[in-house]
Amino acid sequence: MSKEDTEGILQECDAGVKTAINCIDEVIGKTDNRELIDALKKSRTEHVELGNEISSMLDENGFEGKDPSMISKLMSKGKINTELLMEPTDSTIAELMIDGCNMGVKKLSEYVNQFPSSGSDAIKTAQRVIKTEQELMDAMRVFL
Repeated sequence: MSKEDTEGILQECDAGVKTAINCIDEVIGKTDNRELIDALKKSRTEHVELGNEISSMLDENGFEGKDPSMISKLMSKGKINTELLMEPTDSTIAELMIDGCNMGVKKLSEYVNQFPSSGSDAIKTAQRVIKTEQELMDAMRVFL
């Protein structure tokens, strides 16, 4: 087990979960659809719980957390607001969330492959984040 690999994967999980929470927060107030709001709230709660676990794992190992980059935050916020300005629909929200989840799954999958010497707990955590993203994608499909 490589300490650097474990740190890398946990930090990417941390940044990914924070990005997901930020994106959910950005779109949740832009719909009146109770079912969509409930699905977003459920996923947000799951992401917050994962984030807390990741933060604990980082602390236990003496690692620093990782925030999403400012560029990433601005690009996400800009894309969300632009898309919803052009087409303020539940379908647009669902598409944005699915696109974000796809990016998260891809990025974390790359990190799992990039950091093969990570501790098994870090790998399992990354896989749980990926599963949570896939579940959010599945929940969003009904709103397309």
